[in-house]
Amino acid sequence: MGPAGPAGSVRPLKLEGVLLEGATTVTDHITPPQNADAASPATESASAEADRTTAESATPEAPTAPETTPTVQAGPAAQTRQGPNRPPDRRPRRPRRGRGRPRRRRGPPHQHDDPIPGGDREPGELLGILEVLPSGSGFIRRAADGYVPGKNDIYVGSRLIHRFGLRTGDELAGIVGRRPRNGKSPPLRFLDLVNGLAPDSAARRPDFNRLSAMHPREQLRLECGRFHAGEPDMTNRVVDLFCPMGKGQRAMIVAPAKAGKTTILQAVAEGVEKNHPECELIILLVDERPEEVTEMEMCGFGEVIASTFDLTPERHCQVAEMTLARARRRVEAGKDVVIILDSITRLARAHNTGEEGSGRTLSGGLDASSLEKPKRFLGSAR
Repeated sequence: MGPAGPAGSVRPLKLEGVLLEGATTVTDHITPPQNADAASPATESASAEADRTTAESATPEAPTAPETTPTVQAGPAAQTRQGPNRPPDRRPRRPRRGRGRPRRRRGPPHQHDDPIPGGDREPGELLGILEVLPSGSGFIRRAADGYVPGKNDIYVGSRLIHRFGLRTGDELAGIVGRRPRNGKSPPLRFLDLVNGLAPDSAARRPDFNRLSAMHPREQLRLECGRFHAGEPDMTNRVVDLFCPMGKGQRAMIVAPAKAGKTTILQAVAEGVEKNHPECELIILLVDERPEEVTEMEMCGFGEVIASTFDLTPERHCQVAEMTLARARRRVEAGKDVVIILDSITRLARAHNTGEEGSGRTLSGGLDASSLEKPKRFLGSAR
């Protein structure tokens, strides 16, 4: 029904259908006649017939437009009354605990970057000799344990080793942290000295393998007025006359058993200790009898590092390698070191027994690779 005209008659409404491809869109237009009073019944019947014909000619198989559900956004209260096809209402997620905060390290505290925290603090005590493992970290071996792995070792992190260029054989002094609860070795908290020098100087030292080997120019005088059993001992005097030794020289004593080799070594150690205090003396005893070790320690000459015959060949080799590495680090620091080894024959036997053989056997039943490290030990003289 349309709005009434001025004369009380009804105005007709004309519906125009527009057919589109794929969908049918019907648009309503209200087109009032230009002259409503002049409309006749014939005109109205013709218009109705035309509308009926247009509706019948539409394709019945044309798809209809999908129904769309209007979206109403009227605040949180309206969102809770959404239809079944709406996603469930989700509250904003709370931030997780610790998100954006630095992670807390578990376990023992690691070494920090400052080697000496505070200039007024006194340097820490001497801890031991560092042994760097293939993994990059290391442990400080103590002299009381013979520089072999023990329960009193101190852990040194790889970060500290790489920063200061620490190597196997370095003598470290510092402060040790608390032992962790899991029973592991206590960590090194502060590093104060490396071979008696500042930690920063360790990174600038030369490499021992790059040092030049030269003929000895300075003699080691051994004659010191030694007395043995209440009488003057002329052993060192004879050595100075017939086979003088100098700094950077290699010397060997070849003699049968019970010929007095140990007595000669004790005389040489006393001569170096008294006449050359600038030289650091190290006496290494490999696969030796315990009473011989005690006798050498009672002499009081230099530092005695021993590995008795009741230990494994692997320990003999490890003690020898640690001693050699320690002497090399001292030489890199500009110091003179004298090593007295007893004996290199037993050291070669330890390498022959403890290490895997190469399959080539030399005269005497020794493997060809067992003499490699003893020769390197002897060739370290500079």
